[in-house]
Formats: sequence, structure tokens, C-alpha cells
Amino acid sequence: MSTTIIYNNIDHDWLLRMVRERIDDAAFLNLIRKWLKAGILDTDGKIIHPESGTPQGGIVSPVLANVYLHFGLDLWFEKRVKINCKGNVFLLRYADDFICAFQYRDDAERFYHELPKRLAEFNLTVAPEKTAMLRFSRFHPGMERRIVFLGFETYWMEDSSGAVKVKQRTARKKFQSACRRIKEWIKENRHLKGREFIKALNRRLQGHYNYYNIPGNLGSIWRFYFWALECAFKWLNRRGGKRKSFTWKVFNRAIELLGIAKPKMRIVNRQHRVFA
Repeated sequence: MSTTIIYNNIDHDWLLRMVRERIDDAAFLNLIRKWLKAGILDTDGKIIHPESGTPQGGIVSPVLANVYLHFGLDLWFEKRVKINCKGNVFLLRYADDFICAFQYRDDAERFYHELPKRLAEFNLTVAPEKTAMLRFSRFHPGMERRIVFLGFETYWMEDSSGAVKVKQRTARKKFQSACRRIKEWIKENRHLKGREFIKALNRRLQGHYNYYNIPGNLGSIWRFYFWALECAFKWLNRRGGKRKSFTWKVFNRAIELLGIAKPKMRIVNRQHRVFA
């Protein structure tokens, strides 16, 4: 489940009350109040003093939004929802995206109907396109019952031995988005010289590997790598000038020489393997 974009909806009075619970400093609270009420220049040249929300791009906006949801959602879930459930439950949240897991369906349904009311008290609403109830169980494996969270798809699947295990891979939309971005970057930077181009490309490839280097996701990472190579081969061959185009054989020899970053499996500890 997910709330809507929170920065535009934060109630200033509620936020200041929440901060006051932990910080008893009048000067600091007054500074936050002034920052929240600071004028914004709109397209018509008028200065608007917002009644709600925090500035987009503000340095402390994510921190204040996290405080807001901690009091508005996290504590409520722990102190009210959890103790009234028959089975095991947990809440996993990152910023305004969160997953709630329940052992029993009736607990989940009750929470599903109470959540909008709770969020409404704090001027928030759920995002319908990102909110749903899903039966996630080893007794019902398959990709049609997958959870999409923080760029990953999590699902139950049978392995070659028939054992049912939890699997994870790069979420489809995130993978497609990453492929589009790397293609555009290669297209816009194909004028760079060989070593300079590979060095810059490696930074982007390694950033992708570092985030998605979870056990079982090596296939998605390699697909991204080969897509980047294909785009590089295509667009570097389209550079202007009288230089002749090169073949895949020449291209592969060049990238091996220049040292392009490849996905690889590394041992983190004795229990877990992480793909980087």
C-alpha cells in the first residue's frame, strides 16, 4: 500500500505537534514553522504562503515527512492495529510506500477499511493505483501473486526440485525505466572518447548493480548489462566523421581492454551470496 505524494498534504499544525513530542526547544520549533510558511513564488509572480505541505526539494522535507508518518501510521499500527489482530502482523515502510502483512484475512480486511479513515485525520489519502489486498502464500505460488516494493518483485515460486521458495527480481517497470535511461545516456554521451566514455558508463552500471544485487536477481542484472552493451555498440557506431564502423568482434575486444563493469557474484558471508 502507499499514500499519495505526502509533501503536498502535510498538515502544519499536526507536524509541529509531532515534532514537539520529541524536541522541547521553542526556537527550533519556531524555525521549522517559519520554514514551512516561507513564501513561494508562483508562475504569476505572486508570493504564496502555503497552509499545508513541505517545500519540494527541501533538505529536511523527507525527514519531516518521515516524522509525520511515524506518528500518523507507524505508532498507530503498533499500538492499536497490532494488538487487536488474531495472528502475526507487521508493517514495512520506506518513505510513503509501505507493505502491511497479516496472518489472517479478516485482520487484513479490517485494516484495509480502517486505513483511509486514519490517514484522513492527517490530511492524507491512499493511492488507489498502488493499494491492493493480495494473498501472498507458499500455498499459492506464481508471478500473478507478486508484491512490488522499492523496485523489486517478490513472489513464491517452485524451484527445480519442487520446493516452494520466495524469489525476488527487478520489478518490470523499474527494469524498463533503467533501460530507457541508460539508452538515453549513451546516446547523449557517445561523443566522449573511449576511456572517458567507459569510465562514465561504468559508474552508471555499477550504481544499478549495487542497488539490485540481491540473491536470485543475477539474471535481471545480466540482461541490463547486455542491453547497455547493445546500446553502446549501436550508438557509438553512429558517431559522425569519416571513421569506419566496427564489428562486434572489435567492439568486444575494445571493452575488454578498457574494462567495462560486469555483474559478478560475491560472497558476503557464509550464509548469503549477493550479486554485484
